[in-house]
Amino acid sequence: MKENERIDYLVNVLAGGNARRFADATGIRPDCLSRARKGTYRPASYFERILSAYPDVSREWLYSGEGVPLLSEKEKGEVLAKLDALEKEVKRLARMVDKLTKIGL
Repeated sequence: MKENERIDYLVNVLAGGNARRFADATGIRPDCLSRARKGTYRPASYFERILSAYPDVSREWLYSGEGVPLLSEKEKGEVLAKLDALEKEVKRLARMVDKLTKIGL
């Protein structure tokens, strides 16, 4: 499946074929989404926006076409757990930087 076909598939599955709804959810301009779906514009530039708006979409599938389009509940839980752990680590590091800044380092 080509990049534009993958975008088209996601619009149909995730937004019920409603391109405006998909564009609003992802922050992609509707005219740009239309061109990406037709293959006249390279849709890969929008992949990160799609993944942010729809965390159920498989990164591997979106970028390469390999695997399955949507993550299973188990995979989604694993991804969310990793994101939570990363968020906690970022907060911990931010506190550490704040402390070091206060003592003049």
